[in-house]
Amino acid sequence: MNIASMHDSFKFGMDKLDSLNYPNFLPIEIDLLLNQAQDRFVKQRYSRNNSKKESFEETQKRTEDLKNITINALLTPLPNAIDNIDPNAVFVILPSDHLFIIQERADIVYTDCTGNAVVYTAQVKPTQHSEFTSKILDPFKKPNSTKVFRLMEKGRVELVSDGSVISLYRLRYIKQPVQMDITIPTDCELSAHCHQEIINLAIQI
Repeated sequence: MNIASMHDSFKFGMDKLDSLNYPNFLPIEIDLLLNQAQDRFVKQRYSRNNSKKESFEETQKRTEDLKNITINALLTPLPNAIDNIDPNAVFVILPSDHLFIIQERADIVYTDCTGNAVVYTAQVKPTQHSEFTSKILDPFKKPNSTKVFRLMEKGRVELVSDGSVISLYRLRYIKQPVQMDITIPTDCELSAHCHQEIINLAIQI
């Protein structure tokens, strides 16, 4: 349904809930409640923090819930900088609408035993800062030609290789949904079957 229909459904739901005893909400207030509900809905569907304890893609329903805000991005790393954590680290700026990482790979260029340059799509290992030092020094856990480390920083990730050049960061992520606004108008971009659930959440809020 479009944003006007969502407003109407919200008003009807509020009236039905308490026999017309609620005050009239301004359009901007309804937009605010719907957007708060949408944000909560996305976070609940991504995690297990919901009544069915089902996380993202655990069921077909959960996959369908967030498919419209599941995005691919091919990102080029920045050159190694003075503020990188390691000489073999590079920063990658995340998309401004990034919310949750759901899959990632990195293209690395290394020299094989015959001296030829080879491009390999390596696994990206999420790594906590508290365990980085011990892992980077462990010959069995440190980055190699098939895996790189990933640390998180504000607005960007930091990828650490074994010295191989990281040429591309392949990211699939859940994006922040656009904010609904009846004055523009801007509709809810989540799948249509989610709209009534978002309205119900807004009424609860």
